[in-house]
Amino acid sequence: MGSHVKGKILSPQSPNCAHLYCPFVLMSFFSVYSVFWQNTDGSRRPPGLRRINTPLSSSSGPDLPVSLLVMLFPPVGQIRITRKADGIRGFLLIWRRDGNTPTSKQLPPCNLSEEDLLQNPHFSKLLLSLSQHMDESGLSLTLAKEQAQAWKEVRLHKTTWLRSEILQRVIQELLVDYYVKSQDGNLTSEDKKFHETLEQRLLVTELTQLLGPSQEREVPPLLGLEKVDLLELMPPSEDFVWMRARLLLEVEEQLKKKCFTLLCYHNPSSDSDSETLKAAKVWNLAEVLVGEKQQCQDARSQQKEQMVLLEKKSATYSQVLLRCLALLQRLLQEHRLKTQSELDRINAQYLEIKCSAMILKLRMEELKILSDTYTDEKVEVHRLIRDRLEGAIHLQEQDMEKSRQVLNTYEVLGEEFDRLVKEYTQLKQATENKRWALQEFSKACR
Repeated sequence: MGSHVKGKILSPQSPNCAHLYCPFVLMSFFSVYSVFWQNTDGSRRPPGLRRINTPLSSSSGPDLPVSLLVMLFPPVGQIRITRKADGIRGFLLIWRRDGNTPTSKQLPPCNLSEEDLLQNPHFSKLLLSLSQHMDESGLSLTLAKEQAQAWKEVRLHKTTWLRSEILQRVIQELLVDYYVKSQDGNLTSEDKKFHETLEQRLLVTELTQLLGPSQEREVPPLLGLEKVDLLELMPPSEDFVWMRARLLLEVEEQLKKKCFTLLCYHNPSSDSDSETLKAAKVWNLAEVLVGEKQQCQDARSQQKEQMVLLEKKSATYSQVLLRCLALLQRLLQEHRLKTQSELDRINAQYLEIKCSAMILKLRMEELKILSDTYTDEKVEVHRLIRDRLEGAIHLQEQDMEKSRQVLNTYEVLGEEFDRLVKEYTQLKQATENKRWALQEFSKACR
C-alpha cells in the first residue's frame, strides 16, 4: 500500500485542514522550518517577521498537486488561528522588509579610489546621479521593486508548499510505522482499524484525483472506472469520523516530537527539561534561529567587505613592492661598477692570504713528518755518513784535479799524443782479449 501513496497528499486547499493545524505545534514547526530556507535571490533577510492570513482558496500555482484530503473533510473558507498574545491570525511567514532596507545609496563594488573621484568631478556627479536610479546590485529601482515582489511571491508559495509537505510526510511516517509494527505483530485492533481506514481513504482519494473531471477527459478512463465507482470503496462514515479524530492527535504528537527533536539538536541542554519548558523554548526557537542566521549573514557580509579591502591592499602592496624592486635594481646597476673593482681586489687579496696559509700549513705538516721520521740517533748516524762521504768526495775531487792537470800537460804535445793514446788503447784492448782467450783455453784444458 505504501507504494501507492505518492505525490503531495495535503495542500492549503484541503478543506477543514484547520483541525490538523494545532495552534502551538504546527505554527512552531513551520516557524522553525522556515528559518532553514536558503535565499535563492541572495538577499539578506532581516530578523523581523510578521504573519498574515492566507485564504485557502488562493492558488499555489499549477505545479502544486491537489490534496488527497479534499474528500476527507467538509470545505471551509480559510484557516483562522488566533493567539491573544500578539493578535496573529493565520500562520504564513514572510520577511518584513519595510524599515530594514539600507538607506544609503551605493553602487555595485568598483575599484575606485578617492583620488580618482577628486580628479574626475564630472564622473563623480554621474555616479551620484546613477545612484538615484539604481540599487547596490546594479538593477534599476523599478526592476528591483519588481524583483522584490517576485521573491515575496516565491516565498509565499514556498511557505504554502512547506505546510503541505510537512503534513504529507507526517502521515507517510504514520503509515510506515504501521507497516513496521504490523510485521512485528504489535498492533491492536484499534490501531489496525485506524491505519487501514486512513490508508483506504488516501488511496481512494488519490485514485479519484488521478481520474480528473469527467467533462475534461478526451479519452475514456482507465478500465472504464468513474469517480462514482471509486467512491463506493470509501470506508463507512462512522469509521472515518473516528479515524479523523484520532488522526488529529497522531499528527499533533508527531509534530510535537519533531519540534522537540529540533530543539534538542539546536540546544542539547534542553533534553532534560520538562515538556512545558520545551514547549516555551520551541515557541521562541524560530526567533532565535532568525537572529543567529542574521548574525551569520552579517558576518558573511563583513567578510566580503574585508575581502574587498584585502584585495585592494594586496594590489597596493604589490605595486609598492614592484617600485621598490625597480629602485633596488637601479641602485644596483649604479653602484655595481664602482664597487666591482674593490670587490675584485679584496677577493684577490683574500685568495692570496688563503694560499699563503695553505703553503705554511703544508710546510708545517712536512716538518712534522720529518721530525717524527728522524730521531737524534738517526741524525747523528746520518751526520757521520755525510762526513765520510764528504771526505771521499774531497779526495775524488783532488784526484780529478791531478788528472786534469796531467791531461792538460799531455794536451801540449798535440796530434802525436793523440796518436799514441789511440795506439795504447788498441794495444790494451788486444792484451785484454788475449788474456781472456788464454783463460778460456786454460779452463777447457782442465
